Amino acid sequence: MRRRDLLVGLAAAGLIRPTAAAKVEQGLFVHDRPRPVAALDIRDNQGQMAGFDSLAGQPALVNLWASWCLPCVAELPALDRLKPLIEPEGARIMALCLDRSGAIGAVNTYARLGIRNLAVHVDHHRRAGEVLGAPVLPTTLLMDRSGHEVARFVGPAQWDGPEAMALMRALIKGQTLNPAMAPPPPAKTTTAP
Repeated sequence: MRRRDLLVGLAAAGLIRPTAAAKVEQGLFVHDRPRPVAALDIRDNQGQMAGFDSLAGQPALVNLWASWCLPCVAELPALDRLKPLIEPEGARIMALCLDRSGAIGAVNTYARLGIRNLAVHVDHHRRAGEVLGAPVLPTTLLMDRSGHEVARFVGPAQWDGPEAMALMRALIKGQTLNPAMAPPPPAKTTTAP
């Protein structure tokens, strides 16, 4: 039996999930009902606890990224610019690094990109992608004041544009979100960030 036939058979039987060949739909997906978010062991660059409970009482944007993911790295500067604009209005921004290297990968990427506003947050046990059901990176969770996920954006976005500001303001006000509120994808670049 050829390897391809074996993999197709295993996937059809539900024994493995397709990965690289699978196409994942991107954009803003609004949930019918707020969904609880699983607790994770999130740490800062000093190894101190910095989990989702630190966001309690405020709506939040939680971006899952990795330094090896070019679209993730490309959108980090926009998230860095969004943070000081939207946090005074009542929302929190967390960029959660899923690198195997932990805080080292995040600190090095932030230094290379000149990131000044985003704090380092790492998934200490490297389980966030699986636990939070993120099929691709970047994936961004939009959470309400009670810490429930109300929507998610799959793929890269222009987080510092007017559409993202309007989306975040609607989240802050507790308004119903809809897919038409999605920020556009970032402008195409010809070089790696």
